[in-house]
Amino acid sequence: MPITLNLHKAVPALKLVLEKRGILKMPNVEMCAIVDVSGSFEDEHLDGTTTDLLTRLAPWGLSFDPDRQLDVFSFANGPGSAHHVGALNEANYQGFVQRQIVRKVPGWNGGTDYSYVLEAMLQHYGWMPKPAGLLGALFGRKPAAGPQRRTLAVFITDGDNTDKDRTREVLTRSQARGDEVYFLFLGVSNQGGGRFPFLESIGDDFGNTGFKRVDNVRAFVQQSDEQINDYLIDPELGGWLGRTV
Repeated sequence: MPITLNLHKAVPALKLVLEKRGILKMPNVEMCAIVDVSGSFEDEHLDGTTTDLLTRLAPWGLSFDPDRQLDVFSFANGPGSAHHVGALNEANYQGFVQRQIVRKVPGWNGGTDYSYVLEAMLQHYGWMPKPAGLLGALFGRKPAAGPQRRTLAVFITDGDNTDKDRTREVLTRSQARGDEVYFLFLGVSNQGGGRFPFLESIGDDFGNTGFKRVDNVRAFVQQSDEQINDYLIDPELGGWLGRTV
């Protein structure tokens, strides 16, 4: 059965974990989920598991985000696969992945590159300038960034990427600019014992990047709100959220 969103239970549970991290007021921060749509992740999208995972993250967006929603991006390999799917909210969360993503987004069932969707997300929230486009290039216009909005990005992937150097470059430049962004990478597996050495390394190497392993995502989404929040909002992320109140 699909998981049902219950904000009457989920929001107090989220507040409880935030208070454990010393945060007494809800943070004010843009919230997005970035979802891998490569071929190896197809089963979890088709059977609703990733919709359930987004449902468990929805209270974060509905509580943190000024627009009370969770922006969703999808990606596979190459720049053309980086796609802003739209916003998940209390009215449309049921069947979101099956309805909005499966066989509809660019790059569906492709490979895995992280860097291009990271750039697209950073452009969306104003931390990187958007490309000027063909007309802008013809008229010599310089790319311009939009208003900068503090952002928490939960990056959901089940596999290794082919653009490690480029991903490191994107993260290095973001950190050097001082972007008010926190990247929480979830390495998701359904067989247990999944290994994500690259995600572990960037989680260690960048101050605004965290990594969490989810060995059995179907079991993970069945946990209580308190268990999920306590696992994902560790002291490092809690410290970052505390600065965005």
